[in-house]
Amino acid sequence: MNAAGEIAGALIGLVWLVMGVWMVAIGRRRTAALGGWVAAEGTIVDRHGDTDGLLVRNPHVRYVAPDGSEHVVASKSRGDLWEPGQAVDIRVNPANPAEAMLDTHAGRAQAYLVVGWFIIVVAILTFVGSALLAWATPR
Repeated sequence: MNAAGEIAGALIGLVWLVMGVWMVAIGRRRTAALGGWVAAEGTIVDRHGDTDGLLVRNPHVRYVAPDGSEHVVASKSRGDLWEPGQAVDIRVNPANPAEAMLDTHAGRAQAYLVVGWFIIVVAILTFVGSALLAWATPR
């Protein structure tokens, strides 16, 4: 007998684990933005920012940071929800005023954390299932 099923299960579990850790990292970053970053107001500069290789747009936001410096950053929002000149609420990283994100973007932190931890649990169960399958299969 070969161990193809066990190896495939372990590889699938590894992929799930990496994806779960990535989603939890995004959620933690957004949670930090909600808690420690400073609220500010920005203005949408363009509606059709760089697509970063995607089919949807990434509009840019202009804002004045708490230290008085002006910045233009990607909104980190994929979609055409805003018009140029529209005022938006943002969060600015006080440690790096050139880093900011939309409040609506930061507000989705909880979903990333919940889904990320769920995926990590699925990955662990996949690893355990593969190990049990390998252990229970007669050689």
